[in-house]
Amino acid sequence: MRTKLFLLFALFTLQSNAQCWNRISSGAYHTAAIAGDGTLWAWGYNNSGQLGDGTLVDKISPTQIGTDTDWVALGVGYYHTFGIKSNGTLWAWGYNYYGQLGKGNNGNGTNALVPTQIGTDTNWQSVTGGEYFTLATKTNGTLWSTGKNTNGQLGLNNLIDNNTFQQVNTDTDWSKIACGRSHSLAIKTNGLLYLWGANGSGQIGFTHTTDRKVPTIYSSSTAFIEIAGGVSSSIAITSDRKMFRVGYGCPIPGSTYTMAEYVVSPANWMNVKIGGNFVVATKTDGSMWVLGNNDYGQFGNPSFNQSTTFTQPNLNTGWALNSNSLAVNNFTVLALNSSGQLYGTGQNHVGQIGNGTTTNLSSFSLVSCPPSVVLSSGELVSKNTFSVYPNPVTSILNISLENTSEIQKVVIYDITGKQVKFQEGNTTSIFVEDLKSGFYLLEVTIDGKKEVKKFIKQ
Repeated sequence: MRTKLFLLFALFTLQSNAQCWNRISSGAYHTAAIAGDGTLWAWGYNNSGQLGDGTLVDKISPTQIGTDTDWVALGVGYYHTFGIKSNGTLWAWGYNYYGQLGKGNNGNGTNALVPTQIGTDTNWQSVTGGEYFTLATKTNGTLWSTGKNTNGQLGLNNLIDNNTFQQVNTDTDWSKIACGRSHSLAIKTNGLLYLWGANGSGQIGFTHTTDRKVPTIYSSSTAFIEIAGGVSSSIAITSDRKMFRVGYGCPIPGSTYTMAEYVVSPANWMNVKIGGNFVVATKTDGSMWVLGNNDYGQFGNPSFNQSTTFTQPNLNTGWALNSNSLAVNNFTVLALNSSGQLYGTGQNHVGQIGNGTTTNLSSFSLVSCPPSVVLSSGELVSKNTFSVYPNPVTSILNISLENTSEIQKVVIYDITGKQVKFQEGNTTSIFVEDLKSGFYLLEVTIDGKKEVKKFIKQ
């Protein structure tokens, strides 16, 4: 007899596993994310209000920021955060001592504890932040900057800080932007790469260590599609998926003061981010690769050994393939898979992973879907198509099918409705030893239909 899920287990508030999270962006120790329903969430360090919830209290789990459902883009600096809504308006919150929020004279360098609209323009397209400065683009292809400018990172041909957004030159073909700690990177619509700002470690790649105050072209013959800035390094991916890097402190060996290709075969890099002392990248096949230090488990494996060559973490395939699906804190990796599920690993002392703890991790842990993304119970039923054993279970939960059907995916929810496990493919066993003792709900998708069973973890 078909029984609706809410009658089976009324205490559960279930969440959808389809497009649970849409995009993520991280600062030094905090993360902001947009859910599949357009709501805004944040977690981690909150000393300057960078989470946007009106407090200065750290959050160890995703916390909804306001109730708006029209967020479409994010840009996060070290301790400040920006968001863009579907109407093209720009919003900022967090640390503002150097004017990096762009609030103007009325801001007086004061922090913002909640999302605050910046100006009245409705044509903002993308935004990103460095340590104490911000870059943004508009839909007309113009480039804008605000904040600290000690090293010329604003690109305005001076060293003057700004507390409002200033247009960088008059070009109208800027396409993609990225920030290092105090240097900037940008790609134009023709794929040409420009760099400027701090260069004490050769991080802008011009064979010297002199800062640049204006965007300077790297090469007129090489087209790029992805860029990333670190504390003192830069990495860029070419249109033919090769990886270039520069910076004396770049985790990838061989970097000095000249940007050069990191030779590895095959050259199919898709996305890249630079953490405090490591690099994480994805390839076009959905695989993830990490290189550098692993002192906090940011590689997603328990070895804690550093690596001078790219290696794959334990959870290594099925990652989403866009620049909004991969984020790094100083020593933490957060990544979306192709189903919109969010995983994190590494340092977690202020809750920057978002899994409800402050314990560092050396393997990828699932970050629960936000409760605003609610799964309709209409298609979720319990019947006898499968059974689970042993129940209660200690280590491995097995699934036994009553016919020759194949499993597409399995999801486990705890008693609060938080998703704690997700696994795709025709699997008939699930590792649950890491779950706390208690009641759980197993959701299994069989032949496109979701069915559920309760089980007890001892």
